[in-house]
Amino acid sequence: MATTDRNSNDLLDSALDRLRLGERGWEDRPGQREMARLWSETMREGGTLVVEAPTGIGKSLAYLLPALLRRIRGSGPVIVSTCTKALQEQLIRRDVPLACRAIGAPLWAVTLKGRQNYLCRKRAEALLNQRALFAPEGVSEETMEALRSWTERTSTGALDELPGMGIELPPSLLAEIASDPLVCAGSSCEAASGCFAKRARRDALRADVVLVNHALLLSDPGLRATLLAEAGALVLDEAHHVERVAREQLGVSLGYHDFLRLAGRTDARTGILRVVKRSLRRGRGGAVAERIQVAESSIPPVIAHAAALARDLERWLPDGAASARLSRDLDLARLSPSALDGLLASLGSLSRSLEDVADAAAHEGEAALRAEGLEALDEVRARSLAWIETERALRSVVALEEKGVAFFLDRDERRLPRLNRRPVRVGGELQRTLFSVCDRILLTSATLSVGEDFGPLLDALGLNPEDVRSAALPSPFPLERQVLSAVWDGSAPDDPDYSERLGDLVVALATRLRRNTLVLLTSYQMLDRVAARCAGPLEREGIPLLRQISGESAAPLAAEFRAGEGLVLLGTASFWEGVDFPGAALEVLLIARLPFSVPTDPLLVARSEEIEAQGGDPFRDLALPEAILRFRQGIGRLIRTAEDRGTVIVADPRMKRASYGKRFQSTLPSAPFATSSSEELLERVDRWFSLAPVRTGVGDPPEKEAACRA
Repeated sequence: MATTDRNSNDLLDSALDRLRLGERGWEDRPGQREMARLWSETMREGGTLVVEAPTGIGKSLAYLLPALLRRIRGSGPVIVSTCTKALQEQLIRRDVPLACRAIGAPLWAVTLKGRQNYLCRKRAEALLNQRALFAPEGVSEETMEALRSWTERTSTGALDELPGMGIELPPSLLAEIASDPLVCAGSSCEAASGCFAKRARRDALRADVVLVNHALLLSDPGLRATLLAEAGALVLDEAHHVERVAREQLGVSLGYHDFLRLAGRTDARTGILRVVKRSLRRGRGGAVAERIQVAESSIPPVIAHAAALARDLERWLPDGAASARLSRDLDLARLSPSALDGLLASLGSLSRSLEDVADAAAHEGEAALRAEGLEALDEVRARSLAWIETERALRSVVALEEKGVAFFLDRDERRLPRLNRRPVRVGGELQRTLFSVCDRILLTSATLSVGEDFGPLLDALGLNPEDVRSAALPSPFPLERQVLSAVWDGSAPDDPDYSERLGDLVVALATRLRRNTLVLLTSYQMLDRVAARCAGPLEREGIPLLRQISGESAAPLAAEFRAGEGLVLLGTASFWEGVDFPGAALEVLLIARLPFSVPTDPLLVARSEEIEAQGGDPFRDLALPEAILRFRQGIGRLIRTAEDRGTVIVADPRMKRASYGKRFQSTLPSAPFATSSSEELLERVDRWFSLAPVRTGVGDPPEKEAACRA
């Protein structure tokens, strides 16, 4: 064993040395070596390793190098699961090729997506050949021709290639050409030999490195039974998202627009019934026509009842509330029978009527329908199954009796009520379907622990601390010299004029410093109030103000902020993590308040009740650890390279006054100073920036940091 350990470490050291000598500007990083050795030991001995690896460690290469070295010695393939597409792209384009150069082996890496992300040749051919029947209104002939050209040239069939080709398709059209298990004819399909989804699966089973995302890994039992069972190692990067994604995959959400979208894919105006109806031969197919008419007439009642249900549910979301819990104490029996019961009944009628259409058309055959109609029958049956699944989903979210499940309402992207069911705990299911399938697992992220305590994470994921090795690596950056930390307690978040005073502080900082400033807020309501306060003064100073809009992608806003100078960005939600602003792209980070979850959040309430029932303290065991992790993620936006420099200002006096304030203070990059004076704050921050920038020589130049960043 000692010889094996020594050989493994020698190979690992040689690979890292090859990077240091062969890659321009590469710097040796002790944290990266430490993480790589820990992972190498875990793979040799078996087990689960949890590593918190701050920005700059180079964690991607730290886990790739030892895993690939084992692969070339005959172990199973390496599976890497991420949460974001951006990290997946970084791995496949930069980090995996870099690791292969370091070990001197040209290993094969592939990205495996969910089935619905691949083109179905058969469905696309039918759409393009019968575009007058299939194509939705508003899609130009030029777009359709570009789509045809792409389908003939693509080697992967990945639908996310389309935007890069300048082809923008509405979601409804993408759904009609995507691979769909409800429609797939399997091996009997005439296009089976060229099926992109199946080819991607076959490639994944032969590849050395397979990149997937958490949603696919946690939702696809076939993937876990084949690929994961044969894997030599599983890496869960961005592991702080695993619990949330698992809860989403195991849950159900259903709103009015889900019914509307499926109706649009079904009806005789824009949906599949249109194809069958227009393919009827003149004077033939009377029985089919009758059943189509019945199916058509079954759709409006579904939509009407769904709309009535949405109106009734609005009563549980008063005054525009974002969410509300459903329970036996506040149950759905108060809904009018014409809403819930009527919807359930009409769903059953619609699915049966679609089956009748398919049966009648199949019976009549070519005598009644032209070829395109017969080819569409699989799609008709698929719509029937989709409506059956919708009925099942609806019944599951209104059951309200299931233990260990939270039932609640929230709002969809159009602010309409949506029914939800989510498991309160996912650890047991993760243990059964994931952690017991592979015996060499690494979980890693920049933020996993609370004060180097991994207990909350392990408990949430169903992992026994005695069976897990863990390490919290220190930052490789001189953060105390790179960051000025401050607490401004000039106003408390619950003060009536807090938003106005915070807006004034934003204006003062932006006007005095003229540096890119990101303001992290915890709600859109507060964001709107702060924006209203500072928009006019900033405009008069010629300072651009960017603000996040609910329901819109954060990516364009982040890109604009990154490219500008002296901008102010007000962000919430997605801006607390997952966005990088290196260098001068972000120098002033203002955190408006400590990011505790809303105490009335239905899922938080359900989880808190379970903790209380087990004798725990919901604040200590749940609310506080989650807020600290979120706080750390927000702070992580500021320093992304060894050359970055900036200030983080926390505008929440609880940092000083609350008993738990020191828990948050300990996570700051440097010891904070506190003041209630805006002028003193401005003076100290301005003076600090006037000092010469730090030049440490630690880490890589920007292009290398981009390749190795978490």
